[in-house]
Amino acid sequence: MNLLVVLFLLGFVFIGFSLTYATSIDLRLEERVCFGVVIGSVVISIVGFAVASLMGATGLMVLITFSLCAAMVSPLVFFNRKTIKLELTSFRHRTTHSWKDKDSPKPLIGILLVSAVMAIRILQNAFGKTLDGGISAGHLSVYGDWSAHLSYVASFAYSDNFSLDLPTAAGESFAYHFGVDWFSAMFVPLGLSLMGSLEVSTAVLAIAFPAVMFIVCEKLCSNRVAAGVSVGVFLTAGGTGALYRFFIEDLPERGISILADLPRSYSFDGFDRNWVDNPVTGFLYPQRPTLIGFSSTLIVIFLLWMNRDRHNVKPYLFAGIFAGVLPVFHVFAFGAVLLMGGCWALLYRSRSWLFFLLPSLSLGIPILLWQLPERDGSDWHSFWMLGKSSWERTPFDFLSFWFLNTGLFIPLALAGTLITIKKFGYRFLPIYVLLIIPNIAIWHFWPGNNAKYVVFFLLLASPLVGEVLSRLFFHSSATKILAVLLIFSLASSGTLDIWRAFEGSSGPYPANYLSGEDVLVGEWVRDNTNQDAVFASANTNVHPVRALAGRTVVSGSPGRLNDLGVDWYTRDKDLKNLYANPSEADAIIRRYDIDYIVVGPYEKSMFISEGGRTQDIDDSYFNYFGALVYSTGGYWIYETRGENG
Repeated sequence: MNLLVVLFLLGFVFIGFSLTYATSIDLRLEERVCFGVVIGSVVISIVGFAVASLMGATGLMVLITFSLCAAMVSPLVFFNRKTIKLELTSFRHRTTHSWKDKDSPKPLIGILLVSAVMAIRILQNAFGKTLDGGISAGHLSVYGDWSAHLSYVASFAYSDNFSLDLPTAAGESFAYHFGVDWFSAMFVPLGLSLMGSLEVSTAVLAIAFPAVMFIVCEKLCSNRVAAGVSVGVFLTAGGTGALYRFFIEDLPERGISILADLPRSYSFDGFDRNWVDNPVTGFLYPQRPTLIGFSSTLIVIFLLWMNRDRHNVKPYLFAGIFAGVLPVFHVFAFGAVLLMGGCWALLYRSRSWLFFLLPSLSLGIPILLWQLPERDGSDWHSFWMLGKSSWERTPFDFLSFWFLNTGLFIPLALAGTLITIKKFGYRFLPIYVLLIIPNIAIWHFWPGNNAKYVVFFLLLASPLVGEVLSRLFFHSSATKILAVLLIFSLASSGTLDIWRAFEGSSGPYPANYLSGEDVLVGEWVRDNTNQDAVFASANTNVHPVRALAGRTVVSGSPGRLNDLGVDWYTRDKDLKNLYANPSEADAIIRRYDIDYIVVGPYEKSMFISEGGRTQDIDDSYFNYFGALVYSTGGYWIYETRGENG
């Protein structure tokens, strides 16, 4: 990480910090900084995208973006300069207070330090070097979801994809919440590698999230212990799988040494019995939009909550605009804040709520409509997972599913709703809609996406659970033991999975991800082909053409295309036909406007018959593909233009 990257990090945090004064909500200095990480990343991304659309992703673009944002917030800094000075003095004074003091910043600083250690260590394991100069993947989140996100980030950084074409499906619109991937791409012109841009951007946002959650929960809960427990039970959620799989099966068999090589995940089993993964290892890191989505949801709800009695226009307007752009960053976050804000608006029936609803709807709905896939994948059903995998359609399996996947979290949330009913419990009743939806509908092409509703329920219900557990802890010795046992049951599976990612050498990881030859061909494509070139290549989980060069391909991974509503089947069939019958290539080349055709290890393995794999790859065998422009390390790339274009 170089000086430019450090200055950029400090710069967008300062921009977000300054914008908190536009909310007119009283905040401590440290709270403004934590919120500023999230708000600043959103603002710098939106302004940066507009600037980059005019001039491309360059260092000058970053400078102009920062200058525009700094000019935008400078009046706020000027008019609040005395307040900033007072808050800085207060912060210095409060650092001398005891940890137990309600105004001490030490608990928040402690959370940030622990979060930083965890995030940096997990991300140190993300990518590694192999002996042949290739790249290894440190855990499933990298090997799986990050394969798509690498393509998205690279398409912005190396292909100036500001017309928003889907890089994994030529000719399709990039109808996806791409905001955090563009945010990562902004680090590349500053000197970071593609992998480094993902690691640094993820680290900053992941470190800030637990602190943001603690700040919000502190305002909702009756004490700081409840707030801390709320953060803990959410981050370590993962159901009860470990109670049997680890403590009864794995630990007795292998002993305590198993912690140095955990053989499996205890929160997730590949969508057999476990459909709801740990929020950290299953959502925050792999599904990158949650890096902004989780924190942004909490910030908007915080602003609405703090303004519930004042009905000041400024917090509503700020929250409305901020919520309105959330579909660019996380569409589920937009749905969650709209659900809560809409219900609260109906509850209070004040005209001032229009300053939240109008901007959030007028900005968010058009983006949401643009993101809708052309084909409809929605369906109504009963009880989501029953009848899928190894679950049966019985009442026992229904209860077993929720106990395995969430433990006693839902009963504790219901108890928390009752004991906090006068303070905030009744205002949080809408969160139970997030449990109802996955049990009656599948609004996505892949049923596993219903887990995202559940994880947002866990996020918003955590203060309720934290309140129950803290009251048990302080009530009596017997209830203190009960609270510890409940926390143990809620947190054991998720804690083991987080430790597995932290430790970094468990199971099959680190695993070979891209070979040295893959890296070479990716760099050649990036440096020697036009940014808008379209490639035919294997639609494997990862491929150097799209992951390292950001070039558009006919088809990426079929499962991910299906998740986006793209007709992957036709593309897959066309690719198979292209490689199996080169004499028929012309029609397929024209259909997708293909510029280059790649023939390498992935293509041979997937599309070429066993006899063809052993045959020498030369111009006579693939003379229908065009001119050979690259032939190194088992890769042949053919340029189609002029002959078939």
